[in-house]
Amino acid sequence: MNAARATIPAKVIRAILVDDESLLRQHLRERLERHPEIVIVGEADSVQSAAELVAATRPEIVFLDVQMPPDNGFDLLPRLEGMDPPPAVVFVTAFERYALRAFDVHALDFLTKPVHPDRLAQTVGRLKRALPEPGAGLAANPTHVPHLVPKAPLEAADLVPLRDGGNLRFVEACRIAAVQSVGDYTRILAAGGKPVMIKSTLCHWEARLPAGVFCRISRSLLVNCQQIRQVSRHGRENTEVFFIDIEEPLTLSRIEFRRLRGCI
Repeated sequence: MNAARATIPAKVIRAILVDDESLLRQHLRERLERHPEIVIVGEADSVQSAAELVAATRPEIVFLDVQMPPDNGFDLLPRLEGMDPPPAVVFVTAFERYALRAFDVHALDFLTKPVHPDRLAQTVGRLKRALPEPGAGLAANPTHVPHLVPKAPLEAADLVPLRDGGNLRFVEACRIAAVQSVGDYTRILAAGGKPVMIKSTLCHWEARLPAGVFCRISRSLLVNCQQIRQVSRHGRENTEVFFIDIEEPLTLSRIEFRRLRGCI
């Protein structure tokens, strides 16, 4: 465990790096130097040393490796639950197969090694939105670290996790084409894959999706007009809307089409 000795300036986000390989910690540290709002207050090379470091430094964010033999980064999470508030966690690993589990435990984000500067910048932006006042804490519920989807409205480039059975894909918010209410679920049409059913309300998505991008054209349907590539009329009653990088069209009623025209 290596705690930083330098005086920490005010109005910063305190972070620790946890990885059993010093060169990989150095790589991430160098990437984070481009973000002066992030101050690294210490580094650890195991779950035990990380738990001690978190208790000593009270960081807002932990950049956490997964495989640290004989430990596993997920083993650190129960030790964070007693903190009020707990720090957010960003998993940093070379293995994408851990993304689904990271989502299940409400990680703020999931980065793959080697960390790309642009992808890290997205993570820092998400962290700043989840932590409007440095030092104010990140989670309303002290038993959980923050969810990948922040409570604040999403930005266009924010990644949204779409889960379909055992598969999980991440899509930029601006590439979600439509959100359709189906009973207790919402059906999500997004670029690069098949529609996904998620148990949530349309109001939830309306509040979270980027402002000014989505148009509510009925009680059960939100449409991203920026993702429309073609509109085909079939008589007066039905219209098919085709979206960018999505094979399946969306069928609109006459009233829905009239409202859509008002948004375009």
